[in-house]
Amino acid sequence: MTLAIATPVIAVCDNHGITIRTLNWNRVDKDSPRRLLVTHTRLDTASRATVQRDPRRFAAWRQDDTALPNLSCMASLTGQVLKRVSTDSGWQVTRFDAASHAAWSIDSRGAVHTQAYDTLGRPQSGSEQLKGEAFRISWRHAYTDTGSADANAQKNNLRGLCVQRWDDSGLQTVESVALSGAIIRQTQQFLLSAQAQPDWPEDDAGRQALLEDKIYLSTISADARGNSLNQTDAMGNQQSWRYDVSSHVKSQYATLSDGKKQTLLEGIVWSAASQILEENSGNGVTTTYRYESETQRLSAISALRADSIRLQDLDYGYDNTGNLISITDNTIATCYFQNQQTDGLREFTYDALYQLLEATGRENAGNTTAPYAILPAPIPTDSNQTVGYARSYRYDDSGNLLSLSHQGAASFTRAMAISDVSNRSRLQNDAGTLTPDDVDTVFDACGNLLNLQVSATASDPLIWSASNHLQTVNLLDRNGDIQQSDREIYQYSAGMRMRKQTRILTKADSNLWTVDEVRYLPGLELRRHWQETITGDTVTSQEATEELHVITTQAGRAGIRVLHWKTGKPDSIDNDQARWQISDNIYALELDAQGQTISREEYYPFGGTAVWAARSELETSYKVIRYSGKERDGTGLYYYGYRYYAPWLCRWTAADPGQEIDGLNLYRMVRNNPLTLTDESGLAPGGNSAQPSASEERFKSLVPTLINIVREQISDARQALEGNARVAPQNSGWAYLQNVWERWNPLNNNPSSSTNKPNEINNETRSLIKDYMGNDSKETIKILKDALEKMDQAAAALNENSFRNINEDPYTPKNAAACVGSNEHILYDTTKNISIYINYEETGKRHLYDIATVIIHEMTHLVLKTKDYCNSQTVPFPGQFDGKSTKKLRQYANQPNNTPLTGADNIANLISLLYYSQAGDTQTKSLYTRYKQSLSKSGWQESLLDFSGAMPEVSWPRVNSAEIQRRVLPVSRIKPASAH
Repeated sequence: MTLAIATPVIAVCDNHGITIRTLNWNRVDKDSPRRLLVTHTRLDTASRATVQRDPRRFAAWRQDDTALPNLSCMASLTGQVLKRVSTDSGWQVTRFDAASHAAWSIDSRGAVHTQAYDTLGRPQSGSEQLKGEAFRISWRHAYTDTGSADANAQKNNLRGLCVQRWDDSGLQTVESVALSGAIIRQTQQFLLSAQAQPDWPEDDAGRQALLEDKIYLSTISADARGNSLNQTDAMGNQQSWRYDVSSHVKSQYATLSDGKKQTLLEGIVWSAASQILEENSGNGVTTTYRYESETQRLSAISALRADSIRLQDLDYGYDNTGNLISITDNTIATCYFQNQQTDGLREFTYDALYQLLEATGRENAGNTTAPYAILPAPIPTDSNQTVGYARSYRYDDSGNLLSLSHQGAASFTRAMAISDVSNRSRLQNDAGTLTPDDVDTVFDACGNLLNLQVSATASDPLIWSASNHLQTVNLLDRNGDIQQSDREIYQYSAGMRMRKQTRILTKADSNLWTVDEVRYLPGLELRRHWQETITGDTVTSQEATEELHVITTQAGRAGIRVLHWKTGKPDSIDNDQARWQISDNIYALELDAQGQTISREEYYPFGGTAVWAARSELETSYKVIRYSGKERDGTGLYYYGYRYYAPWLCRWTAADPGQEIDGLNLYRMVRNNPLTLTDESGLAPGGNSAQPSASEERFKSLVPTLINIVREQISDARQALEGNARVAPQNSGWAYLQNVWERWNPLNNNPSSSTNKPNEINNETRSLIKDYMGNDSKETIKILKDALEKMDQAAAALNENSFRNINEDPYTPKNAAACVGSNEHILYDTTKNISIYINYEETGKRHLYDIATVIIHEMTHLVLKTKDYCNSQTVPFPGQFDGKSTKKLRQYANQPNNTPLTGADNIANLISLLYYSQAGDTQTKSLYTRYKQSLSKSGWQESLLDFSGAMPEVSWPRVNSAEIQRRVLPVSRIKPASAH
């Protein structure tokens, strides 16, 4: 049930169509009054968000205008954020070089980061320094370019790519990539030390001295569409996939290094809507799926073993917005225990913001341990001994958990103390004496949790790196000496965990340590257990008593793990045991190769084990994938990718590294709707009914305006190549739209003077073509015309569905403003819609014309198959031109043997500059003239200083998007530029 009756959401927009306030009404029960919650955004003259407040901070600001906002940003003249201050994640100051690359930054912990770039603007090395510590080079990149000594660079599609990366995990080397850009051959070398952070020297010998000799090679082959066909991991195990004509997986196999072959997936039946109807697993289990005809939401799942035993029979119920309100497991018989009746029904209630308020279900009768227990109780002797439970959740106006009340086998209330000025919170003590001022003592200045908080008084320190990655968890402190404490240690590459090591002091007198280590490689986990003795700086390691290779993959709905012991196999478990784990965020069923149940686990909505049954304690000790299909560490934390989740706190342990990508509360887990929404990487949730974040709503409100700007830029660039002058914008936006209407109106038989007859290309246009294409030959101009005609056709098909959340593609860089999917440029054809992944938070910092150029850049990848050669910033909107930001593009275009026609930056920036250069009005011409002046070293600084005073006077024709839709013809009626 959802209490959303008469609780609308109202967006208040400025005259540019940008949301500046969001009004939400909420209630927690049907009899309570509605509460008005206001989210506030302040914009600058370039439509960038400078101040943002959530409902709590807005209410505080109304009472005291000096109250801090959740977020404030200060941007440079060219739009980069120089300083951001977040009450959750602290402050950060960033300085950019002349090419607009981030070169130096410092945060509220005093951590300093620097980055160096090569002559093409590519990242070359980076250093970091925590306050009070020495600088270290934390990463280095190496590229292969034209003239490289590597004769196979061109053969392996490596020209210009980063092929070696030294970082905190060791060295990753890319040996070959496919035409789609997918890596098909790569190696990994780990650091000698799992504990030390490297300082990478410049010389090869010095770097190699920090690395192990062992090299782990992984390869993959793919078809022409980019689908994986065969993958061979570092231990020689092979996975293979087969596809139908629609590129849907239809079967999957694994061949172990000893030649033993296992069928993981025998077949899948897909619907016309690309939904799975039937799935036949390699263990003989057949799973069928049913969907609601009106909404296509999953309504039922049934899993049947080969002997006709039903393993799973789930029915799902939803409210009208798609929130999950009930799950019925028909395989669970009605049980009677302790004068209670339990069955397979679980029900859920939400408030008007779709936050979970109440949950009911069943739990093991033995769940009477402390309310902060982070690991499940021992396997019960009788799985039928269950009792009912009810949990209720209460939140503040910013979505922070205030309290969790549990009634069941044990009853308790878990209260939280919340800061008055941020969304940081901690467990309240039993006496309830912690105040909001006490909250920050368990966080560092960047918002990282400093201890596990498994109880209000426990202290299990967390140590964070300068990059705000969890580096060490102190499991048992010994006199404050981290080197003598039991601990878990992590190493990362590009933010993803590559190595985990757990160290337990077994004998203090002999300094004997027991070590468990996991190394993460593509499709493989290497798990080892050994003991070592430390004497001074000397480490003496014994032979591993257990070495387990775990082949990991996803086959249909099931996550599969094949366990191969090299040494130390337990007697009661078969070697090469395959496990099918069918799991979601609140349920997990683990099956063996015969479809027999290994374990069954049901979770409370925010995590924690409610029901636990298994056939063997030993077998379940190898189960590490649990709630939401994520790995649970020995600390009790779940590793999601970019962050760690603490289920007993119902929130993340660190502020969102994606910043405000999921709203202003940087700690909230899946918007407090853990049944409907999921988070795959620790950045932002997804799901059938995921509500858009504030930054996403802002971007979507701009889409109609952005599409019109993109079309106008491409159309006018085409006109420039035909020798036609652009229509001059008038001082009034409506006058401008009238001209647009006149140009595009197919019924206009008497076009005005705004449509000129074709003339020769003017010198200004030729100069730009030379700058960004290398020459202005007839052949180059013809190729350009053909390219822009294709771009014009693609732009005509743009719509609101052309833009997707950047988090939907796990391979996209999360700090990019936008990108196309990893295989989209291979799959794109003119019969399909363009699909561009948008970083809503990053684009929120940019001007509309800058965002339009970003979109054009990404369109060239899809339509023209361009590549990113120079990693240049797009040309800013008029008035913020910087000649140095495009200098490397002009240099690149004029180098011998280069093909600027395949460079996304060259094409996109040329289109934008042709658009600006053809302007007929005096103001725009004046600004474009300043761009030309900025190309000379002498005029560059002076031009930038003049821009700050010029911009507010420029009357760019930006109007409300709804007004544009009413006054401009629909896309289907717009003539192509050639018809003008």
